[in-house]
Amino acid sequence: MIQQDVLMRQIRQFTKAIATLLGQSSREQPDDLLRGIDEACRTHLDGRAEDLRTLPPDALLELCHDNDRFVPDVAQTLARALHRMGETYAYRDADEKAGASFARSLLLYRHLLQDPDAPVSWQVGTTVAALSERVEALPVDDATTEALKALRNNGTP
Repeated sequence: MIQQDVLMRQIRQFTKAIATLLGQSSREQPDDLLRGIDEACRTHLDGRAEDLRTLPPDALLELCHDNDRFVPDVAQTLARALHRMGETYAYRDADEKAGASFARSLLLYRHLLQDPDAPVSWQVGTTVAALSERVEALPVDDATTEALKALRNNGTP
């Protein structure tokens, strides 16, 4: 239980740092954003931005839970960060990294849309549509593809 509390505190600190970073970042400086996300991962999660991009889908969704309760603000912040990471990788023509980032972002957004208590803006629907198109056009690992398919088909990953 104590480990879960510490982990959730770290994740909340991480999402706060990411939310601040995303609010301050410029789309014209994609490398600065990646460095900032990487620094936030190192500081708060003892990992790297690459770890977030390659995290198995079930582990990514687990980061968004406090015990058995889904935490929408954590999911939304992680989805936004992964989306922006995907944009940066796409700008660099790193299709595999872009696909992995976009697919994980899409997974989180779809999970948010299926949670009746999650406060989501009208923009999430258009974001999901745009991400879906990008994911279709880029390479995505099998585990994330299966998780997206499961979520779309029966509502659970």
